Amino acid sequence: MASLFKGWQMEIHYADKGYRRRSIWALLGVVTLLTVLLWQLSAWLQGLAPQLSSADPDAARRWLRALLATLGFALSVPAAALAVSLHRLGRASRLQGRFPPRELKTLRDVRVLRDAHALRWARRVEISSTAALLLAGALVGWALWTLWYFR
Repeated sequence: MASLFKGWQMEIHYADKGYRRRSIWALLGVVTLLTVLLWQLSAWLQGLAPQLSSADPDAARRWLRALLATLGFALSVPAAALAVSLHRLGRASRLQGRFPPRELKTLRDVRVLRDAHALRWARRVEISSTAALLLAGALVGWALWTLWYFR
């Protein structure tokens, strides 16, 4: 089996240690921020429940409308950003004929794929980009539907 790979060298795309360190700190910051925000959301919802239960049904419907529409629009933003990022990654990989592209920073060392294998991965990434864009569109559609339905 070793004779099959004689003279063949695997190309490695090396990790960026600074990028890894910054990513870990950013992830810890996001987790901390989301923990605080969820704690505050829980306290806010506990105070809101008695207020809405004593309010007229029209006020509750307006709150529900605003909440669902805001949720749909807010979730569509990261989905659209993911779609753009994946599209750029797939396009760069397809144009360079390698995956990952040269300028991509990675958290760990990865094997470089070339030619047909790289093009297959680039196509998968571009398909994922389309799926993320469809998700963003569906979320915007859902938000618009809630604005129309709960009018």
